[in-house]
Amino acid sequence: MAPRPTPPPKPTPTPTPSARPKPSPSPVSYPAYRTPPRKHPPRSGPSLVSLTLLITAPAVLAVAALRPR
Repeated sequence: MAPRPTPPPKPTPTPTPSARPKPSPSPVSYPAYRTPPRKHPPRSGPSLVSLTLLITAPAVLAVAALRPR
């Protein structure tokens, strides 16, 4: 049996050049950012504090009146 010949060394692969983006032909300008105006809800009806007191005051009075003595 004859000895196997040594395989030739593999060449090192050369890196392929990556594609570079081309610069834009003219600079791009964006419009100035403006925050949209805030829309306030219409103020009709009682305020939140008045509504809370309107609901909790009778409940507190009922608990105080109906508690066992």
